[in-house]
Amino acid sequence: MPPAPLIALIDGPLPASTPGLSARADVCTLHPRAAESPAALHASHIAAAIRANAPAARLLGFSIFPGRLATSAATVADALHRAAESEAAIVHCSFGHASASPALAEGVAAVLHTGKLLVASAPARGTPVYPAACEGVLAVQGDARCSPGQWSLLNLPGARYGACPGNPGAVVRGASLAAAHFTGLLARACAQDGLESMLQTPAFTGRERIGAGGPQAA
Repeated sequence: MPPAPLIALIDGPLPASTPGLSARADVCTLHPRAAESPAALHASHIAAAIRANAPAARLLGFSIFPGRLATSAATVADALHRAAESEAAIVHCSFGHASASPALAEGVAAVLHTGKLLVASAPARGTPVYPAACEGVLAVQGDARCSPGQWSLLNLPGARYGACPGNPGAVVRGASLAAAHFTGLLARACAQDGLESMLQTPAFTGRERIGAGGPQAA
């Protein structure tokens, strides 16, 4: 059986005690209290969601949020280039920029050129965000039909895939958590039956719609 893949998690600063954390590189200058910040909390929840489906997965953290959940496209691009040069097999981005700067687009291209998988969160409403909207990126949005171990083939303009968005009221939920669940499923597939087998068996096909009986396939 292949070893569990290394996942480059581009997010907030992960604590040293994070299960599966192999190393962390801070791409930005962190706030003095970054360890107690929303960025660190977000990163920890994303890491946990990834490992919920792939407990043996190893993480390589790239910190792009200094404390609050905001950063520059240049910082994202820097992290993408570092991830491209790393040994990670999957690069994960649970965030989105309103526009694709040339630098960000070049960072995405660098990752994809190495043959790595790049997963990014895509909101269900509103305008496209990047890197999810870049060609070749596996864009994921929340799908309430899915449990943490399921994914859906949506084939929507903004997101090809869907996954579990987490529970209502959770600290981190929505597309960010859905993308993390999907990355965990990809990582598990890499170490088991392979990606091709996984991507042929979605739990749901078609977009989610809300009816009297709850979420259904359209």
